[in-house]
Amino acid sequence: MPATLEPRWPQSILFALFVALLAWAPLPLASNRPWSWALLSLVIGLLVVLWASASLALPERLRLPRSVGLALFGAALVILWIWAQVRPDLVGSHPLLTAHPIWEAARRAGLEVEPTIALDPWNARDAAMRLLAYWGAFWLAFALCQHARRARRLLLAIVGIGTTYATVGLVLHFAGIEWLLTEPKTWYLGDLTATFVNRNHFATFANLALLAALGLLVETVLSARGAVDLRRRVAKLSGHLLGRRSPLLVAVLVLATAMLLTHSRGGMLSGLAGLATLLLLVLVAARPGPRIVLLSVTRTLGLTAGLLAYSGAGTLERLDAIGAEADLGAGTRLAAYQLALQALADRPWTGHGYGGFEQVFHLYRDERFRAVFDRLHNTPLEHAVELGLPATMLLYLGPLAILVLCVRGVLTRRRDQVFPLVGAAATVCVGCTPWSTFPCRSPPWP
Repeated sequence: MPATLEPRWPQSILFALFVALLAWAPLPLASNRPWSWALLSLVIGLLVVLWASASLALPERLRLPRSVGLALFGAALVILWIWAQVRPDLVGSHPLLTAHPIWEAARRAGLEVEPTIALDPWNARDAAMRLLAYWGAFWLAFALCQHARRARRLLLAIVGIGTTYATVGLVLHFAGIEWLLTEPKTWYLGDLTATFVNRNHFATFANLALLAALGLLVETVLSARGAVDLRRRVAKLSGHLLGRRSPLLVAVLVLATAMLLTHSRGGMLSGLAGLATLLLLVLVAARPGPRIVLLSVTRTLGLTAGLLAYSGAGTLERLDAIGAEADLGAGTRLAAYQLALQALADRPWTGHGYGGFEQVFHLYRDERFRAVFDRLHNTPLEHAVELGLPATMLLYLGPLAILVLCVRGVLTRRRDQVFPLVGAAATVCVGCTPWSTFPCRSPPWP
C-alpha cells in the first residue's frame, strides 16, 4: 500500500508520462488496432526500463508485499509457459510437451512445418506482448505510487480521464453521431461507446473510473468507528457534496449514465458487483450496526434503481433476452462454452496456445455456428483452452492474492484506506467482467 515517502523527481516525471499514456490509450479506438496496441506496449516497456534506470541512479524505497511478489512470480511462470508453447525445439522434450495435432495434419498434407505446442505460435507471441504490457502498466502504477500523494493523483487522473471520455461519448450519443474517431461506426449502433469499438469494453472502462470517483467521494467515512461517528461523517460529507466535492459527484453521475447507455449487460452487472464490494467494505470497516447497514443498502439500491430507470432501459431489455441465448442447439454463447469444454478436455495440461481461441473455434465448430467466435464471452474458460489448467490457475493466482491484500488493507489500515478500497472494488468489477462482456461474434472490422 502507498507509504508516506518523499517523492523523487525522476520518478515524478515518469509518473506524469504514465498518466499521459493512460489518457492517450483510449483515444485511438481504445488501442484496438495492431499499430496502436503495439505502440502502447512499446511505450509501456520503455517506461519500465526508464523506471529501472532511475531507480538505480536515485532509488526510492520500494515495499514489495508478499502478495505482489507472488503475483509477479506467477506472471513470470505464465510468460515462460507461453514461450515454451511457441518453441519447436521443446516439443517432445517431456511426455506432456506434445505438438498440437494440427501440425501432424499439415505434414500429412505435404507442408513443411515446425511443430509447436501452440496451434498458432505467431498469434501467441502477439498476445504475450499485450499481456506483458498489462503487467508493465500494473508495475508502473505500483512502483510509482508508493508515495500516497502520487497514489491520490493517480486516482484523480483516472476519474478525470474516464469522465472526459464519458462526456465525449454522451455528446456523440445524444447528438446522434455514429462515428469512431476517424471512421463511421459499423457495430453497436445506438449504443454509447465513446472512442471504443466495443460497448462492453467502454462500460468496463467507465466502471473503473466510477469506482475511483466513489472511493474518493466516501473517503471521509472510511475511518469512522461506530454508528455515531459514521453519522457525523456522513453529515459532513453531505454538506460538501454541493461544495468542494461536487466535481466528484458530477463525475459519478456522468460515468454512471454513460455506462448504462452502453446497454452492456455485463458492464452493468460487473459495475454493480464493484459497487456492492465498495459499499460492503465501507460498512465492515466502519462497523455502524445493523440499522445503518440496512439504511445504507436501501438508499444505494434506490439510487441504482433511479439510474436504471433513467438510462438503463435498453440494458434491462437485453437482460430479459438472456434466456434466448441458452439454446445449445443454436450457435449461442452456451453452445460456444460447450465447444470450449470439449477443446479443453482434449488438451487440459498444455492448452492449444495462448491467443489462439479463434483458430480453436474453427477446428471444433459445427453446423450450429454461423458466426465466428473470436472471443468466448468467458475469459477464464478461454484462458484454460489456450494455456491449459495449470498455467490458467497461475494467471489468476496473482489478482486473487492482490484482492486479499486490498481487503485486508481496508480493514486494518488507519489512513489512506481509499487506495485498497478502490483496488478491491475494481478487482471484483474486472473479475466479473470477463464472464459476459468480451465480444463474441466478430464484427466486420478490417
